[in-house]
Amino acid sequence: MQSIKKNFGYNLILTLCGYLFPLITFPYISRVLGVENVGVCNFVDSIINYFILFAQLGIGSYGVREISRCRADRKRRDEVFNNLFFIYVFTTALSIALLVLLTFTVSQLQVYKPFLLLGILKLLFTLFLIQWFFQGIEDFKFITVRSIIVRCLYVISVFAFVQDREDAVIYYGLTTATIALNAIVNWLYSRKFITLSIKCLTPRIYIVPILAFGYYRILTSMYTTFNVTFLGFVKNDIEVGYFTTATKLYSIILSIFSAFTTVMVPRVSYMLEQGQHRELQIMVAKLTSLLVAMFTPVILFCMFQSDSIILLIAGPGYEGAVTPFRIVILLLFIIGMEQVIIQQFLMASTSNKSIFIVSSVGAAVGVGINIVFTPVSGAIGASMAWGLSEMAVLLTGLYLLKKHVGIVIDIKAMMLSLLWSLLYLLPLVVISICRFPRWFEMTFAATAVLFTFILINMKLHKNELLVNTIKRIKENEG
Repeated sequence: MQSIKKNFGYNLILTLCGYLFPLITFPYISRVLGVENVGVCNFVDSIINYFILFAQLGIGSYGVREISRCRADRKRRDEVFNNLFFIYVFTTALSIALLVLLTFTVSQLQVYKPFLLLGILKLLFTLFLIQWFFQGIEDFKFITVRSIIVRCLYVISVFAFVQDREDAVIYYGLTTATIALNAIVNWLYSRKFITLSIKCLTPRIYIVPILAFGYYRILTSMYTTFNVTFLGFVKNDIEVGYFTTATKLYSIILSIFSAFTTVMVPRVSYMLEQGQHRELQIMVAKLTSLLVAMFTPVILFCMFQSDSIILLIAGPGYEGAVTPFRIVILLLFIIGMEQVIIQQFLMASTSNKSIFIVSSVGAAVGVGINIVFTPVSGAIGASMAWGLSEMAVLLTGLYLLKKHVGIVIDIKAMMLSLLWSLLYLLPLVVISICRFPRWFEMTFAATAVLFTFILINMKLHKNELLVNTIKRIKENEG
C-alpha cells in the first residue's frame, strides 16, 4: 500500500496541473478569441461532456472502488477491468451514434458542427483514458508525469497555433488532441497491469452498481455542468462565456482540496470495511478544520477583489463575470464540505441509497431554480442555481452522514473557526476604503490576508494539522 503523503503529493501536482495549465493559457485565449468564442467552446464542451457522462455512467467511481479492493489479485483485477471496460465500449458506441445523429439533424446544433465533430473524437478517446484504473491501483506517479508532459505540449501548441478569433476550432481541436494523447499513453502503459480478454465476461453483476453510481453522476451534473448547457440554449454564447470565466479561478482553488479527497477514497473504503470508525471521525475533524482554515480567507479576498481578479484573468470585456464570480466563490466552502461528506464517506461506504437521495435533492433544486432564474438573469441566475443546489446537497449529506455512517461534524468547532476568520475583514475593509491603485490594492490585500492567516492559525486559534505540518517540514530541513 503506497504512502498517502506520496499519493497526495502526486495527485496534488496532477490536479493543480489540470487547472494551472489552463490558467496559463486562459488569459491569452480569452483575449484572442473573445468572450463569445470562449462561450462557444465551453457550450459545445458541456454537450460533449454530457455524452461522456452517459457513456461512462458510474464506471469511473465504481471502478476506482472495485479495482482498489483487488489490486493485489491479478486474476480478479483482470476480471473486474475487462467487465467494466467492455460495458464502457458498448455505452460509448451508443453515445457516439446518438451524438452523430443529433449533430446532423438538430438545427440549433448545425452552427456548431465543426466543434461537435471534434467532440466525437474526444468522446471516443475518453474510453481509453481508463483513469479510474490507475487511481484504483494508486499509481498516481505515472498519471502525474504523463499529464505534465502532455499538458506542456498543449500549452506550447495553443500559443503557436491560436492567433486570432477565427482559430476557435483549432483551440478546441487542441483540447481534444490532449485527451487523445493521454488516452494512447495510458492504454499502452496499462498492458503492464492487465490482460485484455473477452472470455468469461459476467457484465450482469456489474450493471446495477454501475447504474447506481451513474445515476448519482448524472443527477449531480444536473446542478453542475447542466448550468452551462442550459445557459447556452436559453440565452447566448456570451452569457456562457461570463459564467465559465467566473468558475475558472474557483476550480483552481478547489483543486487543491480535491487532490487530497481523490487520494483518500480508496483508503477510506478500506478503513470503513475494517470498521475503523474512530480513526475516520478523527480524519473528518482534521479535514473540516483544514477546509475552514484554507477557504475562508480565500473567499473573503475574492469577494473584495473580484473586479481585479476577473480583469487579470480574462481582460476587458468580461465585466459581466464579476457578479457570477462573487456568487460562485462562496461554493468553495460548500463543495469542500461535500467532498468530505459525499465523495470520501458516503460513496466509499457503498451506501447507494444515500447517494440516490443526495443526488436527487441536488438535481431537483438545481434544475428547478435554473428553469426559473437562468432565462431571466443569464450567468447570474445560473450561478444562483448552482449555489442553492449545492447547499441543499450539503445539508442532505450532513444528515445522511450521521444516520448511515455514524460520523458527526463538530459544528461548534467549525463555527468557532469561522468567528476567528472575521479578523480577515479588518484589513480587507480598510484597504478597500483607501482606494489604492488597482494592482497595488490587490497585492496589498493578498499580503494582509496571508499575514492574518498566519496570525490566526499559528498564534491565536492554532490549527493542529497546519502547525504539525510546519513542524515536520522544519524537522526535515534540520
